Amino acid sequence: MTTPALAPDGTERDTGRQPPFSRVDTHVHPHLRVYSAGNFGEVAPERLSPMSWSLVGRPMELGTRRFVGRVLGHPRWTTGSTYVFTGYLGLRPYHNLTAYCHVAEEVVLTEPQDVTEAYFEGVQPPPPSDVERVMGWRKVMVGPRMLTELLRLRTRNARLEQQVFAFEQDVRDATAAGGLDWRLGEFTARGKRLLEIAWEVHITCTSGAVAAEVVRRKVTDRLVPHADSVAGWLREPAELPWNRLFGLGPMADGPAGFLDKVFYEVADQHLPWAEYAVRPLAKPMEGNGGPAEVSPREALIGMRGALRGRAVDASVLFLGDMMSVREQSKSLAMRLLHVHRTLARELARARGVADADWPYLSMDELSGPAVPDPVEIDRRRESCAEALGLVMPDYLDLRPGASPDAVPRRRPTGVSPGVFEGVAIGVEDMPTEDGVVLVCESADANIMPILPFVGAVVTARGSQYSHVAILCREMGVPAVVSHPLASDIAPGRRVHVNGDTGEVRILD
Repeated sequence: MTTPALAPDGTERDTGRQPPFSRVDTHVHPHLRVYSAGNFGEVAPERLSPMSWSLVGRPMELGTRRFVGRVLGHPRWTTGSTYVFTGYLGLRPYHNLTAYCHVAEEVVLTEPQDVTEAYFEGVQPPPPSDVERVMGWRKVMVGPRMLTELLRLRTRNARLEQQVFAFEQDVRDATAAGGLDWRLGEFTARGKRLLEIAWEVHITCTSGAVAAEVVRRKVTDRLVPHADSVAGWLREPAELPWNRLFGLGPMADGPAGFLDKVFYEVADQHLPWAEYAVRPLAKPMEGNGGPAEVSPREALIGMRGALRGRAVDASVLFLGDMMSVREQSKSLAMRLLHVHRTLARELARARGVADADWPYLSMDELSGPAVPDPVEIDRRRESCAEALGLVMPDYLDLRPGASPDAVPRRRPTGVSPGVFEGVAIGVEDMPTEDGVVLVCESADANIMPILPFVGAVVTARGSQYSHVAILCREMGVPAVVSHPLASDIAPGRRVHVNGDTGEVRILD
């Protein structure tokens, strides 16, 4: 089926009979018109239900607005009902690439290229947006405001983790006591508030990591000879939550319960999303992988001398801290989505909504004064079925006069250093020996259980701060992302992977 042509306002051009776009959150920003599937496309390409979008896209939208507003001083383009940062175009989730690039133009030291290199697979930044620039005293305050936001992140995330744990426990206790019905309104309001905070922290960390990488690069380029050749070692994250969470997997009703579920899709038991959902790859297992006891980063810093070593270490730790809090905030958001699997189902039962229908509603609709009628739900069901049958691009340029067939140029990128040769397996395969090469379209944190058995990872999508890239660096697994060969390597082929240079070769 062909990709629909889109008019500048985000509607489909008249190119014959095309499936209608869903009426759920399809706004396109009037000025920021270049979009990318971004990290969304890595974990749930084109496949979130309206319910899940209301728990992911809308809170992320609000979090982005609040973060950008606090940093830039609430310019007009960040406000208003049609000024959307993350759209739901044709039931496909998209980041607004131009929005994040425009923010980078306003922050001292950062450039749009830094954003695309870090999070959008190295695509070329879109042209400058025709929106107002930050001027005067607001421009002077952008840097201090940004720094203030970043310095607060770890404290905010620690407080959020306590609140999420209490929320999970309260829902479990109420369910066990048979009193969940009486507290559904309270739990729905708490869950909404906590999700908005979690996604806001996640967005702030994502933006902060771009700035932290720029600082790290400027410091190491000045103080470390040939810093580019060891850049992979200098992006090791601080402690991540995933090893700890997978270790808690056997605990009944523990905080790791969500790891057995699809991360982003709360309707993963319902068709059509059950056919698309990216499921966890494996249960936790013991392996012989893992990072070295003394990392090359630590050795490099130790050889720089006291003052230079401390300067390099501070810049590296700042970057690692941003990545660490980013992964932790994501794990909290996933835990909250897991609680909503229970809340959405129970709300639907209490409101008399059929179990097959609630995935087509938003959480606000399901908990509001009146739910959409069956006719509207059937319209959405038809729209979802048709939209999920289309192949949508990962990159949308909706500017007037832009080519509908614009394709971003990506380049393979080594994101975790090291060289390895081994036999390729796919994401549906379990490793039968140590040191295989995992080759897939993309991967999320649910890849963690098999990383101890993997000698290298190659993906067709991703960037240096994709979740899979961060995990591979933590585990000491060479990785290359955004490589075109990832779509051509069949399981069983022997593959050479260079995580420093981004080189991937099929050996037989």
